[in-house]
Amino acid sequence: MRRWGAFTLVAEPVKSRAKGSSPAGISGIGGFLVAESGNRGVGHIITIDVLPEARRSGVGSKLLSAAEERLLGSQCRRVILEVAVDNRPALTFYKRHKYLLVKTIPHYYSNGVDALMMQKDLLLHGPNR
Repeated sequence: MRRWGAFTLVAEPVKSRAKGSSPAGISGIGGFLVAESGNRGVGHIITIDVLPEARRSGVGSKLLSAAEERLLGSQCRRVILEVAVDNRPALTFYKRHKYLLVKTIPHYYSNGVDALMMQKDLLLHGPNR
């Protein structure tokens, strides 16, 4: 978060089904995203995480869209990210948001799992396009 061009977005607390209360264990946020704008017109989604209770509620999509808007405003023409090859929910999420597979990065994660680098053209498929 201290890197030049990096920023963090935080989702507001998620309400549980019980009127006015937050689900147990929520620390005041529904999710967060860390990204950075590069100096060559390429943004990078470093990490995005949404609490299990907030998944499938639009929190992740809103975070991603807000980050893409900010990157586009910082003159980024495209954005990249990495995702574990075995993280099907995340792969489905990113494909739904117009991210395309660029390459496989062997042993990217500390546990030896490969990552897929994905990319989105913000000029062609900008936020919510």
